Amino acid sequence: MKSLKSCLLDTFASNKIEYTPYYLIALLSINMLIVAIVSIGLLYNTGLERQKNRLMDLVETQSVMIDIVARQAYMGRNLHLTNMQMRLVAANFIRQINKTFPLYGAIGNTGEFTLGERNNGTIGFIMKQRYFDEKNQVNIPWNSSFAEPMRRALSGKSGVDVMLDYRGASVLAAYKPIPNLGWGLVAKIDLDEIRAPYIKAASYAFLFTALLAVISSIFFWFFVNPLVHEIEDSRQFNRLLISKSPTGLVLCTLDGEIIDANEAFLKIVGRTLQQLMMLNYLDLVDEKYVNKEKEQIKRLIETGTLITCESCYVNSNDQRIPIKLSGELVMMKKIHYIWLSVEDIRDFKKREAELLLSSVVFENSQEAIFITDGKKKIIKVNEAFAHVTGYTQDEALGQSPSFLKSGRHDYLFYEKMFNEIAKSGKWHGEIWNRRKNGSIYPSLQSINAIYDENKKLIRYVSILTDISIQKAYEQQLYDHAHTDTLTGLANRLYFEQKFDQILLRAHYTQQKFALFFIDLNRFKEVNDTMGHDVGDALLQTVANALKEGVRSEDIVARLGGDEFVVILATISNSYEAIQIARHLMEKAHKVVQIKEYSLQPSLSIGISMYPDHGTERSELLKNADEAMYYAKHNTEVHYHIFPLDENS
Repeated sequence: MKSLKSCLLDTFASNKIEYTPYYLIALLSINMLIVAIVSIGLLYNTGLERQKNRLMDLVETQSVMIDIVARQAYMGRNLHLTNMQMRLVAANFIRQINKTFPLYGAIGNTGEFTLGERNNGTIGFIMKQRYFDEKNQVNIPWNSSFAEPMRRALSGKSGVDVMLDYRGASVLAAYKPIPNLGWGLVAKIDLDEIRAPYIKAASYAFLFTALLAVISSIFFWFFVNPLVHEIEDSRQFNRLLISKSPTGLVLCTLDGEIIDANEAFLKIVGRTLQQLMMLNYLDLVDEKYVNKEKEQIKRLIETGTLITCESCYVNSNDQRIPIKLSGELVMMKKIHYIWLSVEDIRDFKKREAELLLSSVVFENSQEAIFITDGKKKIIKVNEAFAHVTGYTQDEALGQSPSFLKSGRHDYLFYEKMFNEIAKSGKWHGEIWNRRKNGSIYPSLQSINAIYDENKKLIRYVSILTDISIQKAYEQQLYDHAHTDTLTGLANRLYFEQKFDQILLRAHYTQQKFALFFIDLNRFKEVNDTMGHDVGDALLQTVANALKEGVRSEDIVARLGGDEFVVILATISNSYEAIQIARHLMEKAHKVVQIKEYSLQPSLSIGISMYPDHGTERSELLKNADEAMYYAKHNTEVHYHIFPLDENS
């Protein structure tokens, strides 16, 4: 009985390799034929374009000549000839020339140029038609599909195209009207004459390709013997790969009769090949898995493939050997066989058992823990996972951890994360995730890759800690440090930070921005006469008006007391700044009721522009402050742009 390797390799060689020379010869011949056809086609298109240009040049030249000849024909005659009489004189003169020089209108073997005119419902020809004698000249009905080039010329059109001439033959024709005479001029040549040399070239190319195919066949057969030796070397190499493979390989009939197996499989089941060939494949399977294996083999026969699954063998010492199994349905010499690949996973199961021993710690941890397989599919989560994420174990199992993504991180974030895991085996950092209810929360997450003794990735273990409370506290501290407690606006510290960022951006983008220095008029009077609580409420009212009056990207801050600043992040010119200043004053100048007092806030606004009035924070603030002071004491409108920008 032939070995498993010999059967497979014989089938491959007999069905594939022996036809290789034929495939190569056919491929070469087809390629050469395609190249020849494409080349001839390109040459034909080039030749066709040249003929078009030639014919177009001819009609251009002849139209000028005929016009000159026609003028000469009726010069010296009665100067008061009508247009009809002039065309008649010119036509007779052209016909006389044509009669004297019969070949005057001929082009090549089949071509000619013709003159025509429209006579009521027909097209008449002034020059003799090459394919009809002088007594049998043909008039073409105007609505006929024939004489299309002349019809276009008489319609006042110029051009060149493939059409039917007055005979109904396909021609390449250039056409042009002669407006002074009401005639049409056509130069044409039969397509058959244009195509003839290329058809001849195509015939030669086909014969040359056939000849080269014969020569190639002889050349390929010269190398058949070395190819056979190379195939044999390849077969021996494949035998070696199968016999020395660390994965167990076994070939069975559809009934489970074992045909052959490699050394790795014999080592897994603890039997010799002779002992194995006396058994049925199902005799090797643990009785708990026999029914499952029968179903798998049935599915394999139906679909042709056995998806990787786990099973268990019993070796010669009655030890249970957990295995990972996959298979294919193969055909050799028109007979179907079952080809199985078996991997011993005892060590893997041992490590898995050790991992399960830590289940008490796993289940009682306050941090959310989930474990995935090597393909990043969740296989286990603890109770804390359900508490943090809102997903139960049943909802999480089989899912990819990507279902927890918040959408706040881009593709590069996750790519960098898994590159770090692949490099060092672990990753630790902050990440935003999404709960089942849709809320997004920050978490501190660590991911560790687990490998077997062969350095094969088998698991990912991730520990996730919800740090929402910590982040909220940090945000509260941040807001307290950067926010004015009375108005909720940015304070001086935050304003200066954002100001420096906007300055840096403007430096690189060359984009203008504006700074408003704003003072609340008569605020001290309100504080002194109505009380600080009314003054505070008035400041809050003005702050809200300023926030509502600008865009989200603009900055509004309170520097202290009744002084506010606004940065318009992008602005075109000083006129736009003035319009926004007026808008802010209108929003702030509305009467408000605070306790028993009706108050109408009044603002003074000084404006400086980057880079016209400075490129540094201190310089722009100083200039805006000066402009505000000037607006407050020297203007009625209470806004003013720094004097350097008065003429802009």
